[in-house]
Amino acid sequence: MRNVPTLLRRELNAYFASVLGYTVIMFFLIVMGVTFAVIVDYLNRGPTQLTAMKIMFSMFWLPSLFVVPAITMRLLAEEKRSGSIEMLMTAPVTDFEVVSAKWLGAVTLYTLMWALTGLYVLILQYFSKGSAMIDLGPVAAGYVGVLLIGQFLIAVGLLASAMTKNQVAAALMSFAVIFMLLIVVNWMTWLFRGDTALRVLGMSIPLDKIFKVLSPFEQMEDFALGLVDVRPLVLYASGTALVLFLTTRIVESRKWR
Repeated sequence: MRNVPTLLRRELNAYFASVLGYTVIMFFLIVMGVTFAVIVDYLNRGPTQLTAMKIMFSMFWLPSLFVVPAITMRLLAEEKRSGSIEMLMTAPVTDFEVVSAKWLGAVTLYTLMWALTGLYVLILQYFSKGSAMIDLGPVAAGYVGVLLIGQFLIAVGLLASAMTKNQVAAALMSFAVIFMLLIVVNWMTWLFRGDTALRVLGMSIPLDKIFKVLSPFEQMEDFALGLVDVRPLVLYASGTALVLFLTTRIVESRKWR
């Protein structure tokens, strides 16, 4: 892994040497800024048990659907299209180092975008004029949840980029998979509410509980309340490791063609 820092700098330069990185950041900040303004306006209309940051964290799916495909579509697809992947593969680096550096580059950009939303906490504190202290515990846990889910989705987007030479195709594939992981799984938690159960080895397992464990929306609910559970940490860490492994094998397969 000694070559990862050098490859990571290459990836970050690729983002900020072109307009792609700045365009994605601007799009993200505009969407989240408008969302934050709407949330604050809604909360000002009457008392509620919700907080502005909790509602904003519940909207994590909105940038995930569009920003993640945008920052991952070029990672390997463009390398294949331009032919630079051949030069990269003949360099004294391993395939896993290449995949890891590209994933870390996208995660770094994603983290930077969400870090900029930390200004919202300062804005809320300023306009409250000290009348209501913001509980930083749930805010910090909410960011942990957003970045935990985001880094897994970025790995999924990288896998899609490894499967094609076309950036648009890579973006559409990652969008479709992310849509299923976020929206469809959450929809399943409502579809199977009740007595619907899966029978395994004589045991009856309620399907709604299975999908609740897998649903990022359910997990973000806990994170936004300040509850950091080890189960989603293990789930997304193992899921990311598996997806990165599959991506590495796809990259390795080019050597045998």
